[in-house]
Amino acid sequence: MKAVFILFFVALLGIGGYFGYQYLLSQSLKTGTTGSQSYKSEAMTKTGTLQKAPVASSDFEHVLLSEGKSVGVTSYKVNLDDYVGKKVTITGQPSGTTLYADTVVLAK
Repeated sequence: MKAVFILFFVALLGIGGYFGYQYLLSQSLKTGTTGSQSYKSEAMTKTGTLQKAPVASSDFEHVLLSEGKSVGVTSYKVNLDDYVGKKVTITGQPSGTTLYADTVVLAK
């Protein structure tokens, strides 16, 4: 009788573990945390003149001057040195005071 109880308990744990795993998997698919990169904030688009930062920091080497304000800009996708001194529109992900550029387009 004791062996039947233990077998029943182990089967119950196995079934509960299976359904628990399926639930957690479905939740991670809904939130997009399955290994693909997900962003906490919406993409930002800014237009201005791109300049080299006067003092390079650990976060950015370029600054976008727009409407009297400046935003630190860096990119892993685009060579920003090609756009220094030009008016550009940058779209990317903001993080603190830095904009991580995904695309850079010359502005008119």
